[in-house]
Amino acid sequence: MENNKYGIDSKESSEVKPSKKGIRILPLFFMSEKICCIKYAPLIISLIYLAFGCMWIFYSDNIITGYAANDVNTLKNLQTYKGWFYVLFTAVMLYFMIKSLVKIIQIKEESRERSYKKLLESENKLKKSMKELKKFAYYDFLTGLPNRRFMLEKIEDILKTSNNIKFSFLFLDLDNFKMVNDIMGHDYGDQLLKNIASELKNCMDESDIVGRLGGDEFLILLSNIYSKDTIENKAKSIMNLFSRQWNICGKEFFITASIGMVIYPFDGTDLQTLYKNADTAMYQAKEKGKNCFLFFCQDMNDKVSEKMEMENKIRKAIKNREFVVYYQPQIDIETMEIKGVEALVRWNHPTEGIIQPAKFIPIAEASGQIVEIDEFVMRTACKQLKAWIASGIKTITISVNLTSKDFLHENFTVGLNEIIKDTGIEANYLELEITESLVMKDLDVALGILKNLKAIGVKMSLDDFGTGYSSLNYLKKLPIDTIKIDKSFMNEITEDSKEEAIAESIIALAHKMNLTVIAEGIETKKQLEFIKEHKCDKAQGYYFSKPIPVEEIEKLLSFPSVYKS
Repeated sequence: MENNKYGIDSKESSEVKPSKKGIRILPLFFMSEKICCIKYAPLIISLIYLAFGCMWIFYSDNIITGYAANDVNTLKNLQTYKGWFYVLFTAVMLYFMIKSLVKIIQIKEESRERSYKKLLESENKLKKSMKELKKFAYYDFLTGLPNRRFMLEKIEDILKTSNNIKFSFLFLDLDNFKMVNDIMGHDYGDQLLKNIASELKNCMDESDIVGRLGGDEFLILLSNIYSKDTIENKAKSIMNLFSRQWNICGKEFFITASIGMVIYPFDGTDLQTLYKNADTAMYQAKEKGKNCFLFFCQDMNDKVSEKMEMENKIRKAIKNREFVVYYQPQIDIETMEIKGVEALVRWNHPTEGIIQPAKFIPIAEASGQIVEIDEFVMRTACKQLKAWIASGIKTITISVNLTSKDFLHENFTVGLNEIIKDTGIEANYLELEITESLVMKDLDVALGILKNLKAIGVKMSLDDFGTGYSSLNYLKKLPIDTIKIDKSFMNEITEDSKEEAIAESIIALAHKMNLTVIAEGIETKKQLEFIKEHKCDKAQGYYFSKPIPVEEIEKLLSFPSVYKS
């Protein structure tokens, strides 16, 4: 059944029925949407009253005249009674009609009041929901800080309303945060982010705003800027937060941050430019060594452009097969014979000639292109070793350097196995060189990979030893065969120098652990005599030969005793 025009449901409409059965029909005049509606009720009541009055006068007079037409007193009395009856009856009728109408109006008003209260409740709920939605839209769920959307819109608002004011924002990124998640778990990482967010917020002024952009990135907006020193002091106070240990669930560890800073309007007049330049400055801080802050300068963009140009060149070089492998001999100190070679990549550019690794390896590592380059070096070196064996050249060990992107890749061992099978070499003639820093990125994962490689039969060498952690605690756990002393120790060797003492200790330590020791960077006879005196096993460096093309190394390999004096 459809609702009537008064907005009253069936339950509510039942409340308006009069108690008198004879008068029960009266409300129908006001309830039925076919007959009337509330706004016409006065007219309807008047018409009913008029109709009833006319009928009463017409019929009552005829009836009275018929009964007492000749009796004046009786007729007079009947007229009086008729008048009183009419007054009484119409009064009762009007009472119930008006009462029914008032009841309907009252119910309608109560219904309106209830609807109004429900509307207010709905409005309050809507406001609360809108507030929650705004919170989700503009605030970070984990830390409670303003999120990326809030921060960027805030900066946009300042740019629109600013009148020659200065402001700055700092782009902060945590260093090596992925290690916290990978080693300790995401729960620890989330708790660390909460703690850092709280500390950052506490060291801000009232006019400053700190927000989380996502991941381990934070944006700090400084509104009241009077000088560059003000920004620098704020950055120093932030860096001080990372100079202490962080305690998460009873575990203590250090983490650092890199910060890039821009100032409006000097470093950009629009949000996109300011954000890009802050990001550039932050990455320059990371490349500088992390745990520092840098103001943006135009030279940074030039470096980024050069980097992008180099990435494109490397991509073309891989496609056009411009990379070649050079080899540097490794000399047995006791026999002075060539016992191995290290395979090193070079870029033979068609117009620029040979490009040294220092110019392209860091960029290739950052862009991920190093994976293809490393695979090329590995496969080329293994093929070359097989060719030398087939041609009758004395079998030697061939060493290949690994980067973290290769070594820590889940399919690295499978890929290496395929190369060994494809080239047909024996795995024990291949030695892979890894650095201390690479191993320490994820010691547990590195240990697993090293064990798998040892199971294949591949030899493992720890490169640049002495420049990283140099911890006996982890060294005794690593399934390695060789330690390579970093050339920085050889460069500084003088009589009674600290470097000499360290190198001597490394050699003695390695021998006690049954490890082979190779000294890198041998460039003088004095350095050679030093490592001979301390029983170093092998050496390589410019004193013997720089890295040379395959044709030249083959000449040396044809005479393995060429360095005997």
